[in-house]
Amino acid sequence: MVIALTVVFFLVAILLIVIVLIQPGSSGGPGFFGGGSQSAFGTKTGNVLTKFTTLLAALFLIVSFVLGYLNSRQSKIQIKEMLDVKETIEELPEETGEASFTEDIGVDISDTE
Repeated sequence: MVIALTVVFFLVAILLIVIVLIQPGSSGGPGFFGGGSQSAFGTKTGNVLTKFTTLLAALFLIVSFVLGYLNSRQSKIQIKEMLDVKETIEELPEETGEASFTEDIGVDISDTE
């Protein structure tokens, strides 16, 4: 689910950039090549591009908040799992005596001649 939302987030971000760049400025020229003094919202705020920009911006914010929530939730789960493993390790009994790293496999090698 996180991967699908990340893909949606990426696509919405790219579309938002493209839509903002192709919007005409208040001087009437294209937004990317426009110049001069422009107001922040332009004179025509009710056209289709502005509505689509608003929709994409809202979708961008919603998806970013959901991804942030899922990421923080995943981090909490990982921390809880690490604490559970730590508690399990602390509860294990300690071995007494010398540690033996050899294993008796039943082969007699005393007669090597």
